Amino acid sequence: MRKVLALALVTTVAALGVAAAGEAAPTSHASMMRDISITSFKVNKNDTVTVFVKIHDWKMYPALVGKKTNKPDGGHWHIDVDGKYNTYSANPTKGTTTKLKKGDYKISVALANDDHSPVKGTHPSKTVTVMVG
Repeated sequence: MRKVLALALVTTVAALGVAAAGEAAPTSHASMMRDISITSFKVNKNDTVTVFVKIHDWKMYPALVGKKTNKPDGGHWHIDVDGKYNTYSANPTKGTTTKLKKGDYKISVALANDDHSPVKGTHPSKTVTVMVG
């Protein structure tokens, strides 16, 4: 009898844990899945840098960049140079910085809403160091 009660208790606790995890999953899952990372880059002859990215779970809406109303599933992304905003891209695979002076730069990218605000629950990519000129 004790074994049956113990088994019933373990089964109930496990079921409650799965149910609770299932309820919390949509919110945490959505924010955890949205991501942008730099896959490679190319220094161009005109002293700009093209950054190639991989974006997960974030659509591009080029016509909405700068608008006040944000879409819940997409927007665009920002290119930061030495920790400061440089430009944006609404291309799902690449973007190009503005012209840079000769020197070394740390470049990162981050998902952005239509109004240029950061996407809640996401973080900028790891930085890459680039030498221009």
